[in-house]
Amino acid sequence: MWKESYRLGVERIDKQHQKLFKMTGALVQAARDGAGEETYKKALDFLKEYVVYHFQDEEDYQRAIGYSRLEEHIQQHREFAGKVQEYEEKLIENGYDQRMTKYLAGTLTAWLIHHVADSDQKLVACPRKKAMHHQSQHCTGLFAERTADVLEKMACFARSQISLHETNHFGELGDFFVEIELCGELRGKAVFGFSKELSFSLIRRMMLFDLEEPDELMQSALCELSNIACGSTAVKLDRRGIIIQIKTPVFSCGYEGPDNVGVQIDTGTGRLEIAVFLDEQTLERRYRSGYLRFSDLKEKGKK
Repeated sequence: MWKESYRLGVERIDKQHQKLFKMTGALVQAARDGAGEETYKKALDFLKEYVVYHFQDEEDYQRAIGYSRLEEHIQQHREFAGKVQEYEEKLIENGYDQRMTKYLAGTLTAWLIHHVADSDQKLVACPRKKAMHHQSQHCTGLFAERTADVLEKMACFARSQISLHETNHFGELGDFFVEIELCGELRGKAVFGFSKELSFSLIRRMMLFDLEEPDELMQSALCELSNIACGSTAVKLDRRGIIIQIKTPVFSCGYEGPDNVGVQIDTGTGRLEIAVFLDEQTLERRYRSGYLRFSDLKEKGKK
C-alpha cells in the first residue's frame, strides 16, 4: 500500500507512515480473509496506541518548523482517532461482523491515503529557511528555560519574578559574554550575555559581598553559571536521545557575532540574554530527521 510518492523527506515521519500503512494493509487483508476476532482486536489496539504516538510526534514537528496550518492538522488527527474509537465500539456491538470489519478497513485506508498524500505533503511546502529558523528558536528557548532554573536555585531568584522574552537583536543588552561551544549531535555555540547589574547582583547573592569592579572572581563565576546551565540542558536533551557535549567557557567583555534572535531573561535586578547558534549541517540534519522536539522539552513556569 505504501508508495514512494507519499514520502515527505522527513525520515522519522516517513518511517512512522510506513508502519501505519503496513498495519492498515494487514487489516484490509484480514477483512478479505474473514479473520477472527483476535486479529481485529490486535490491529485496533495497535492503531489506538500508535496513532497517538505518531500524531503527537507529527504535531511537535509542525510546531518546530512553524507550520501555519497546525490547528487544522490537529483537528484532522482528532477526527481519525475518533473514527478508530467509533469503529471499535461498533465492532464490539456487532460481534466483529465481517461486513463491519470491511467498513472499518475501507474507511481507515481511504483516510490514511488522503491524509498522507494530501494533508501531510503540505508540510514540505513550508519554506526550509523558516523551518530551520524555528528549530534554532526552540533550541534557544530550551537553553533559556534551564538557565532560569539555574538562576533560581543558585542565586535564590524567585521564579515568579523571572520573565523570559524573545529578542530580535541579541547582544544589545549584555556587558559580559560567555561563549560555550556545542559538539555532538547539536553543533554550534551557546552565548550568554550578562548585564553589569545582574553580574554584580549574582556575586552579592551567591557570595554575600559586593564587588566594586569586575574581576577574575566575577568572570569565573559567570563562566561556571553558564557552564552549569549548558550541562543542565545537555542532561535534558540526553533524556530525549539527543547527545551533546559542551566545551570550556570563553569569557569576553563584548559581543561581535552575527545578529540573531535570542531570549532575554529579566530577573528584576538585571538581565541576561541567551542565543544558540546551530551550524547549517545540524539544522539540515534535524530538519530532515524531524525529531528536534524542543517544544516538547521546554517546561515553562516549572522547576
